[in-house]
Amino acid sequence: MIEFVVMAFFVAQPVPAVAAAAPTDAGTPPAADAGTRAPNPLGPVNLKEPVQISADRVEGERTQATLTGNVKVKHRTMDLRCDRMIAYYTQPRVVTRVVCTGGVQAEDGDRMARGERAEYDVTSGVLVVTGSPEARQGNTYMRGTKVRLTLGSERLEVENAVILFESPASAPTPPRRKGAGTPARSPQAPAAAPATPAAPPAPAQGGTPK
Repeated sequence: MIEFVVMAFFVAQPVPAVAAAAPTDAGTPPAADAGTRAPNPLGPVNLKEPVQISADRVEGERTQATLTGNVKVKHRTMDLRCDRMIAYYTQPRVVTRVVCTGGVQAEDGDRMARGERAEYDVTSGVLVVTGSPEARQGNTYMRGTKVRLTLGSERLEVENAVILFESPASAPTPPRRKGAGTPARSPQAPAAAPATPAAPPAPAQGGTPK
C-alpha cells in the first residue's frame, strides 16, 4: 500500500541557492552557522490542514495523479472512500480538487453521503456527490439527484430530495417482576343459596289437641 500526503506529491520543489556572503577583512568567508541546515528536498513541507490519501496504486503526472484500489482521503473532519480517484494539484504540489468514482462514501460528523461519483473542492471544503446519491444526518434519511456537503457547516443540501424522518426508537417496556404490579383477581365465590323456611312442629302423638 502506498501512503503519502498528497499536498507534498513526489518531490519538493528545488531549493534556491543561497548567495555567498561577502568576504571579511582577511578574505576568509565567515564560518557557517553550525545550527543552520539546508532543508531536505525530499521531506514533507510544513502544511496546514493537509489532504492525506492512501491507495493500493498511484500514477503521477505533473499536474495530477490517479489513485486506484481502496482509496481513502482524510481532510480536516471528513473521511472519504472510493474505488478510484484523480487528484489535481498546482505547483508546488498543492491539491485543489479531487474527483472520486465508484463506491463513494463520505462521512463528516453525523452527516454521511454515498453515491457513484464525487467532486471535492479543497479550498472551499465543498463535496458534491452524484450518481443515485443518498445522505443521512442524524435520524433524517434523504435521496435525490445531487448531495452537497460543506465542511465546517451543519448544512446538507439535496436536490430533488425524498426525505424520511425516522422517529427515535422507543425504550422497551421492562418485564414485570413476580409479585409486582396489579394483584391478580381472585375468583368470585358463588352467592349463598337462600335459606329454606323451617317446617312447623309435628303434633304430639296420643293426644287430641285442645
